[in-house]
Amino acid sequence: MRLRRVRHWLCPLLATTSLALAPVATASAAASGAAIVGIATAPDGDGHWVATADGAVHALGGAPALGSLAGQRLAAPIVGIAAAPGGPGYWLVASDGGIFTFGSARFQGSTGAIRLNQPVVGMAASADGGGYWLVARDGGVFSFGSARFAGSTGAVSLNQPIVGMAADPDGSGYWLVAADGGIFAFGAPYLGSTGDIALRSPVTGMAPAPGGDGYWLVAGDGGVFTFSTPFLGAAAGEALGGPIVGIAATPSGRGYRLAGADGRVRSYGDATPGGEVGEPTLVVEEVVRGLTIPWDAGLTPDGTLVWTERAGRLRARTRDGVVTTVGAPSDVFVSGESGLLGLAVDPDFEENRRLYVCQAWTDGQGRDVRVHAWTLAADGRSALRLGPPLVSGISLGSGRHGGCRPEVGPDGALWIGTGDAAIAANPQDERSLAGKVLRVDRFTGAAAPGNPGGDLDPRIFTLGHRNVQGLAFRPGSGQALSIEHGPERDDEITPLRAGGNSGWAPRAPYDEAVPMTDLRAFPDAMRPAWASGTPAVAPSGGTFLTGPQWRAWEGALAVAFLKGSELRLFFLDDAGGLVRTLTILSGRGRLRSVDHGPDGALYVTTSDGGGNDEILRLTPR
Repeated sequence: MRLRRVRHWLCPLLATTSLALAPVATASAAASGAAIVGIATAPDGDGHWVATADGAVHALGGAPALGSLAGQRLAAPIVGIAAAPGGPGYWLVASDGGIFTFGSARFQGSTGAIRLNQPVVGMAASADGGGYWLVARDGGVFSFGSARFAGSTGAVSLNQPIVGMAADPDGSGYWLVAADGGIFAFGAPYLGSTGDIALRSPVTGMAPAPGGDGYWLVAGDGGVFTFSTPFLGAAAGEALGGPIVGIAATPSGRGYRLAGADGRVRSYGDATPGGEVGEPTLVVEEVVRGLTIPWDAGLTPDGTLVWTERAGRLRARTRDGVVTTVGAPSDVFVSGESGLLGLAVDPDFEENRRLYVCQAWTDGQGRDVRVHAWTLAADGRSALRLGPPLVSGISLGSGRHGGCRPEVGPDGALWIGTGDAAIAANPQDERSLAGKVLRVDRFTGAAAPGNPGGDLDPRIFTLGHRNVQGLAFRPGSGQALSIEHGPERDDEITPLRAGGNSGWAPRAPYDEAVPMTDLRAFPDAMRPAWASGTPAVAPSGGTFLTGPQWRAWEGALAVAFLKGSELRLFFLDDAGGLVRTLTILSGRGRLRSVDHGPDGALYVTTSDGGGNDEILRLTPR
């Protein structure tokens, strides 16, 4: 939020008061195990440091790692961090005023041995880097090294406690900020405050403009207040995982970052995104090599890896590393985007050993796309295709848009995403199974209860799709999302609703120069949470990350990209809107599918062909 600039009373300049503290409780736990307490921009602007209450320092976005107190026993929690001008270096300050130095930062003194009236809540460095100030909750200011004492509020009865301070970049003074946004200027220009405004959330920090001619305040709800500085964005209105605890400006003054207690760092203006505290490190292993277009893969509870290869092979790697072709049906139609395709492992695999496999089928005369159930032998070295197919009659032309993706949903039904076979009438044809998301009983293939029905084939859940390459279900809500290829633009990720129309309706014979989601023709069409724009980047399989091993990434949607050649995370808010994206794997060629194994890792198939493909295991650490 941005509020009008308002003035606040300015306390008289008072003599310093030296005083002391009791330990302060930390805020809500961050992904790293301790709450975030402060953020500081690296002097060159290329990244930032984030400090936690236990003294850990996380170097993000290119900032150098210079050390931390992680694992050490502290007498009092860390409450702030300040970058050394000219750096690289920083100071950490504890609530008892203890100072810890790293990199180019030099120790100039502390209040660690003084009995304070109120705990220290922040610090600021002098312009020359040769000193610093500390500020206590009552506004007492303590100066060290070249930092010159210019006044304090230590003897004033404050409306709200002091929560932080910032130094005027020209070295002439500093500002103190209270929880109500009241600003106290000492040797620095007063430019306004929020002290007379009824705030929805307390102010938690401030940052000066590099020229000293303005400053920003930030509140716990992510609201940003500007005073002779540009408004560049705010986190107010977002579903925050914890309060915003600090703000740091970029050296240009045209950007800033907000740090949340949950470890998330939000970037605005020219502040480049730099990740967040609590992100796992991925260990990437090549589980199987020498493959050609492995379309989909899954891990069974006993550790057997099963996958399809487009050329018509169902294969498995047992726990002892033996790779076997467990099935090679002779009726697979292999052409273009068609062959042996999507695969899903039954959630009750330990009892029934069932797999669900999509294939393009032909008897030499006709062809279609169908889904079969298979059972995998106990030793993982052979499989039996059960018949008749659970679903058949999904139209197939030359092989284009013959893709098929099965997934067992949290409701126990088998969901199937289909392509439109590059036939213009299919997506909007209420009886055709092509260009749809189907929802069927996984044992009989009959329509699952709860489908919209009416004029639609009873197995259809949604219609109007072009080429569904992935299906994923959001943990908790069970919300289904489709992942779909656009023509030359607007690949889409779309939350689905029963009977919803995705709005794809190419003109005959197959003119794709129409919108992917045509809101003029279908004003009630399902809105995508994300669209690629131009060019299309071909997203394929997707899955949500579940389990505490994913730390700050838990709950994100992981999507494999073919043209984009990357694995990207999509972070959604509670309403299903896109908050941000993050690429976590690239440089491994075209990626086709991504599946969450019961071991907590991700299994990713590459899709470059020529015997150069792999199945990768991504394990978070």
